[in-house]
Amino acid sequence: MKMKKTLYVSLAAVMTMSLLAACGKGEEKQGANPSANKEPLKIKAMLIYNGEPPVLKGNKAKEDIEKRGNVQLELELVPEDIYKDKISIAMADSSQYDLILFDNGKDAVFTNYVKQGAFYDLTPYMKGKNNLNLIPEITWSQTKVDNKVFGIPRPRQLYSAQGAFLYRKDWLDTYNLKKPQTLDEFTQVLKTFKEKDPVGGGKTIPLLTYATNTYTVFDWLGSVQYAFGMPNAWTIDNGVPKFAIQSEGYLKYLEWLKNAWASGLIEKNATVLKSQQAVEKWTQGIAGVKANHVGELSDAPNSPLDKIRKVDAKAEVDMLQSLKGPDGKGGIGKAAGLWGLWVVPSSTPKDKVQKLVDFLDFSASEENYAFSKAGIIGQHSTSYKDGKVERTADQVKLFQTETPATWVLDNRYDPYYYVASDASDPVRAKMKEYTDSFESIGVTNPFGGMTSPTLTKNTDHLKKVSTVALKYVIGEGSMDDVKTEIANWAKTYGEAAGKEYMEQYNATQK
Repeated sequence: MKMKKTLYVSLAAVMTMSLLAACGKGEEKQGANPSANKEPLKIKAMLIYNGEPPVLKGNKAKEDIEKRGNVQLELELVPEDIYKDKISIAMADSSQYDLILFDNGKDAVFTNYVKQGAFYDLTPYMKGKNNLNLIPEITWSQTKVDNKVFGIPRPRQLYSAQGAFLYRKDWLDTYNLKKPQTLDEFTQVLKTFKEKDPVGGGKTIPLLTYATNTYTVFDWLGSVQYAFGMPNAWTIDNGVPKFAIQSEGYLKYLEWLKNAWASGLIEKNATVLKSQQAVEKWTQGIAGVKANHVGELSDAPNSPLDKIRKVDAKAEVDMLQSLKGPDGKGGIGKAAGLWGLWVVPSSTPKDKVQKLVDFLDFSASEENYAFSKAGIIGQHSTSYKDGKVERTADQVKLFQTETPATWVLDNRYDPYYYVASDASDPVRAKMKEYTDSFESIGVTNPFGGMTSPTLTKNTDHLKKVSTVALKYVIGEGSMDDVKTEIANWAKTYGEAAGKEYMEQYNATQK
């Protein structure tokens, strides 16, 4: 079933008790109903969603968490490609939602809504929320506004979810290529994939990516950006704040993209490709490189790699944690460690707010973390021990059609969040090894968690730069056009924003 352009999944509550089988030593046990003998709390939430939606009819995973949490869940699942537009529509009539996930976290759009009084200040409702308080301080500090909680983070690991490149190791082995360490070696690998065409018929995609309306032009190419010395959003150069587009590395990055595009190294439809379409192309086994998180290394049944192996039984996938550029630079973005902030619209009845926060805290419990990974023991899996899940083929199918994690609205913080619980032990060990390695190469934003009134008032301030940058990359514009727009941006927005950030930064250094 293809995902439709707009996907709304309305979930009626079915209250049937579904217990996780009692677990032995090392297994996780699901928690009890936190509000027994009370009327179920009706929750309508909107969140971003990639992939196939869960089957609703007779969904035992949904029934289980509804029973244990004493809730009725109605979720509106919206594809990534249209989520920003959907947020605007939703906020125009936010009274229809109890919870809305702001996928970009504390950006200018979010901050604008806070200033307008669109959300509850949740600070008074956070007392005693032990599960949510496990979220790292760096995440809280970079999401609060005026030191208040207007959004509860949906935590992930602290490093870019899709900041490193996955590559077809079997293709490298076929052509006697070593794992690239530098940007030059990486570019040569892409050229080899283009020339040798391992898929055949000219169908090979050396580098798979998709469209974005940001200054980076194509999404998830952070490894190339950091290899050219681009900062993670902002940097301080000899006391002077500079945004990424003002760096010399940005122009070099665009030049690299332009050459790669002209050489046919990048997916030819990348300017119009949607994120889900990119996922489908990857699992078809026709691409050599695609950025994603360590979870994509999984060899579990029905994983992306498993799907590729249905096309090419010899397929092997590995990861490049980073690439070194001409100056030996490289890295991966270190961010606030979240994918979205849960907000409670101010139109929500006040007597419901605490209950919503309570449910998010319940969602983030240890038992629900196990539930998100293993589902109901005996139905979605046979066992769950030490973070490792065992499943039969039928249980794999049921787990992926009922998607227990969908109903766990706020996950428990785990630094190894992307380590797949159902992967083989060697692959899980590699995932953890790569995750640990990111700590030494993480690139931080010195202004993380700070706000610029100038940029908050002008949420589309990068639109012109993004437009001319894309035109340059695909051969329809010049570098002079790009430089002109960067200069205009700096004069109109950048200088004022940099000053605002530096004032806040200097205050934190005292």
